[in-house]
Amino acid sequence: MATSKRKKPDTDLGTMILRNMAMVMEREREKRGLAKKDMARLCEITNPYYFGILNGTANPSLQVITRISTNLKVPLQELMMGVKSSDS
Repeated sequence: MATSKRKKPDTDLGTMILRNMAMVMEREREKRGLAKKDMARLCEITNPYYFGILNGTANPSLQVITRISTNLKVPLQELMMGVKSSDS
């Protein structure tokens, strides 16, 4: 049985956060009318890494998650948990 070289989130919480990030990032991309490559550029990540987030194979560091949150002007809690804050 072959194993993947990419490290996937190894907890249910990690998987949930990655799914929520993908959902929020795609929502923001569509809201802004951006192509996926432009969204990756806005988030300061590579195209393959962006697609890794979308398909659940990425394992972003807190630094990357924070950078995405800052660049999208989306609260960290909303990006990670998929919950809009009452201020939004």
